[in-house]
Amino acid sequence: MKIFTKTVLALVATVAVAGQALAGGPMTNTNQSASFLRSLARGTSLDPDAVYNNPAGTVFMADGWHIGINDQMAYQTRTTTSTFAPFALGANNGASATKEFQGSVFSPLIPSVHAMWKHNRWAIMLGMGVNGGGGTIEYNDGLASFERQFSVLPAGMKALGIDATGYGMDMYLKGSSMTLAFNAGAAFRITDWLSIAAQIRYSSTSNGYEGHMKNIGVVVGGQMTPATTIFNNALNTMKTQFQDYSAQYEQLNTMYQQLVAAGMGDSAQAQQLQAGLTQLQAGLTQLQAGMQTVGENAVKTADHTLDVKQKGHSISPVVALAFHKDKWDASLKYEFKMATELEVESAEVSAKDPVINAIFPNGATIKSETPALLAAAVSRHFGPVKVTAEWHHYFDKDAENSFSPVIEGNTNEYLLGAEWSISDRWLVSAGAQRTALNMNENAYSDMNFSISSWSVGAGLAFLCTDNIRLNLGVMPTFYDEAVAVGKDSNGIDFKDVYNRTSMAWGVGLDFKFGK
Repeated sequence: MKIFTKTVLALVATVAVAGQALAGGPMTNTNQSASFLRSLARGTSLDPDAVYNNPAGTVFMADGWHIGINDQMAYQTRTTTSTFAPFALGANNGASATKEFQGSVFSPLIPSVHAMWKHNRWAIMLGMGVNGGGGTIEYNDGLASFERQFSVLPAGMKALGIDATGYGMDMYLKGSSMTLAFNAGAAFRITDWLSIAAQIRYSSTSNGYEGHMKNIGVVVGGQMTPATTIFNNALNTMKTQFQDYSAQYEQLNTMYQQLVAAGMGDSAQAQQLQAGLTQLQAGLTQLQAGMQTVGENAVKTADHTLDVKQKGHSISPVVALAFHKDKWDASLKYEFKMATELEVESAEVSAKDPVINAIFPNGATIKSETPALLAAAVSRHFGPVKVTAEWHHYFDKDAENSFSPVIEGNTNEYLLGAEWSISDRWLVSAGAQRTALNMNENAYSDMNFSISSWSVGAGLAFLCTDNIRLNLGVMPTFYDEAVAVGKDSNGIDFKDVYNRTSMAWGVGLDFKFGK
């Protein structure tokens, strides 16, 4: 009886569940300022956000202090439209085999701070931003992959002689993820037009998972009955039968051994007894296997509460080059892989739950590596207009994290942005970005999918004073549709259609002070 052959609470893939309300690859946020939202291509920036986007270019800025303070807000939905025949038996599914599961993320506070001091050929810089995650996602009706595990309960009950005509459950899941990164480094101008930079990046990751699965039941005789009660009753019946079979086995075995001792082991009676022993042994073996399965299902269909945290940190370097001459700027940056290991911290209620603790062993560690990133950008000034083209390459195949099972190749991003200084105080800008993932959609799950997308950004900058500039930006993202088809552990066909929406807003202040 294959009622459960997969993990009931397989949430390990949700470490980046809220991270993609922003730009970047599956594990990385690259928008670190409101200026990014309004123009997208920031690889040749000579504003405070150059601390992240163009660290080597900071030496081409004016001498003195440059500070940028930003906050972004993001809203995102993640939707799985799943078709699975047993869904039609769900008490709340309206006899439909297709059901929509949606999670939503709202992140009101995604801060970043960049500070840099420039003097002659040198620049010293500090930065802080949300390098991954940054929000909380809630699934008020659970996930399709979870419900599929329970939707086959009515069919599984038939093996116990129970005519179940439907099922029901109460599922709620919430996941949060936040990776804060702190950068410190320096840049040096080698010539009037060429510079280098190096940074040390410290990252701290904190994930949290909360939720429950309760009131798991099947409809029997028109009444919803707890599934765990049915399994426990069946287990008790099997135990009684096992005891009866064991007693019969011992009785027959005693008789058989007496015949053997009397030298009658080859008699017809002995042979008959031996056949009976073989039959009883087969029954005992079958009952033992059935008791194990039914006992496991009794545990899995009981109420479960999820309360788990994951924490970890890492240190990695960043190196960069920059070119600045006449109307041209260019940059090259390499962010090394962040080899983060997360330690699992389970609340007592989850640590004592055998189902949850099997997935989140309290005290265990899991890898959540952020891939290395190679970024290149070039820009040119055309009078008051600056046009920038940029490329990002994420080395996803070399990083071990929750997306590893679905990654087939590395991710590429292509960005184009333009800024137009329409006056001494006003600047308008816009940009576009294509994020091209290389993943196996049929390996997706509703807990683990990332979709190629188009993003557009627009906004403005206003010079409030000679030393203070206001930046405003907005960035909607439009995702491709992803489709996964396959069979569940019971050989039943399913089809999942994955969709996402995303919108980000940002506001920032840039400050400039003299030497």
